[in-house]
Amino acid sequence: MATKINVRSPFYIKPTNSSLASATMQLYIYTGVLTTDKPASAQYTITKNEIDSNNYVVFEISELVRDYIDIEFDGEYDSQTVWVESDITMYNAVDGGGSSVGTSNTDYIAFDGYGYFHEGTNPQLSRGLLLSNNTIFRLNDSNVRIPVFTEDTNSVSFFYQGVEKRTQSIPSAGVDVNNTNGQIEYVTVSGSDNTDTYEERVLADGGTLETSSCLTDFLNQLDIGLVDEVYIATDNGVEVVKILSTDECKYEPYKVTFVNKFGALQDLWFFKKSVESTSVTSEQFKASIFDQSTLSYKTHKHQQQAFLAQGKDRITMNTGYVNDDHNAVLEELLLSEQVWYTEITETEEKVIPVIPLTKSITYKTSVNDKLANYTVDFEHAFDKINNIR
Repeated sequence: MATKINVRSPFYIKPTNSSLASATMQLYIYTGVLTTDKPASAQYTITKNEIDSNNYVVFEISELVRDYIDIEFDGEYDSQTVWVESDITMYNAVDGGGSSVGTSNTDYIAFDGYGYFHEGTNPQLSRGLLLSNNTIFRLNDSNVRIPVFTEDTNSVSFFYQGVEKRTQSIPSAGVDVNNTNGQIEYVTVSGSDNTDTYEERVLADGGTLETSSCLTDFLNQLDIGLVDEVYIATDNGVEVVKILSTDECKYEPYKVTFVNKFGALQDLWFFKKSVESTSVTSEQFKASIFDQSTLSYKTHKHQQQAFLAQGKDRITMNTGYVNDDHNAVLEELLLSEQVWYTEITETEEKVIPVIPLTKSITYKTSVNDKLANYTVDFEHAFDKINNIR
C-alpha cells in the first residue's frame, strides 16, 4: 500500500545509483481512487544533478504536495488526503541526458500533518489512532468522533462500565480504502457522525427547536452515547481511549474543531465561561464643512469624518478542568492552521472559522496545579462587515 507522509514537515526522496549523474522526477498529485484517477500528466517535472559525484540527488516534495490539500469543515467530518506518485528516472549524464540507469515508482498517501523536531526526518506517524491524547472530555449527550487511519486499524470496540456495547470493523461497510475519502474514518460513540446533540438532531431533521427550562432539564438526563472506553485494535496493538462526560448547566459550551498533527479533524470542548467582544478599526479625515456663501457651517455635520470602518469579533473560551493528557491537545490547537467552532441557535447550526490569538501557553500538571483549566482567545477569521468582492 502507499507510504504515509505528513506534508507540513519536509519529506525527502533520495534516488541513488552508482552511475547516476542526474535524475528526473515526475510528480502526480490527485484525489479519488488510487491509480485509476491518476492524471494523464504530472503536475511537476523536476530534474536535479548530482553534487560532487556523490551518485544521488535529493527531492523535497512536501510544499508541492500541500498546495493540493485544501481542508474544509462545514460540520461534516471527511477524509481529506491526496495520493502522490513519484516516477523517477536516473541518468548517467547531467540535466537528464545520456542513458537511463534506473527507475523507481512509489505511491504515497499525503496528510496535512507534521512531525516534531525530535521525531526526525520524514515523519510518518504510523498508527491507527490519529490522536495524541487517550482521554476525551465531552459534553453529556454529545457525540464523540475518533479519527483512525483505516490502513492501520482493524476494529473499534465501545464499552460502558466494562461491558462491550458494540464493535465496528475498520474499514466500515462502504468505505473504499483505495480512495482518498476512505483514508480517515471518524468512528462515533452514537454510530452517526452527522449530529452532536439532541438539538442538532432536531435541526438536521428540519425541525424547529423551542427551548425551555423543563426541556433542558429533561435532555440533561439523556445520553446518546453511553460509552466510557473505546478500544482501537491496530496493527501495532490496542489503543484505549477513555471518554469522560461532563454536565454544564451554567455556561454555554462550545465545540472547537481543528486539524491536529496527524492531519485529522479533532474536537475539543470548552465547557466554562466564554466572553465575546468586538474591536473596531477605522481611518479619519478632516472634512471641510464651511459654507463660504453664507459664512456659516452646520453644527450637526461631522468635521472629523470616519471611513474604512471595520470590525473583528473575538471570543475567549475556557476548557474547564482537564487532565495532563490535554497538554498535547492544546499545543496542537495553537499550532493548527485551520480552526472552527460550532454555534447552535434555535434555527441553525453555524460553523465559524477562527484564528487562535493565544500564542503561548503554560502547561499545567496534576502534580503542580491539581486542577488545570486553559483559557484560549480566538478571533473570527473574517471581517464584521461583509466586504467579499
